Amino acid sequence: MLHLSKVLPTVDRQLSLLKPGESIHFKTYKKDRGFQITCLTPDHFHLREYGFANTSYHGNAAHIKKQARQVLKREFPRSNMAWFEYHRGNGFEPSPQEPVPSNTKQSPCSNRGLAKLP
Repeated sequence: MLHLSKVLPTVDRQLSLLKPGESIHFKTYKKDRGFQITCLTPDHFHLREYGFANTSYHGNAAHIKKQARQVLKREFPRSNMAWFEYHRGNGFEPSPQEPVPSNTKQSPCSNRGLAKLP
């Protein structure tokens, strides 16, 4: 766990240390919101936000740091602590389907329990 005041300095430090394929992941205490930063090339990064808004950003370290500051305010509005994870290797690179538009809404309804029509 990491205090929220330490998240941005950690992001800044990790952006200079990450190698391609490695990522860092910050989550709220309940682990239902957060963001992930993945290094694509030594000077190009991918930030994926999930929770309140589901968006994706690409850019250099300065752009990602600026976006991380905005995401931190949006995804961690009343939090004091954040979970921090480091991932290395495959399985955490962004998929080609991203970015997901933030204005897309998923229906909360499911078709469970509905009778099939003839």
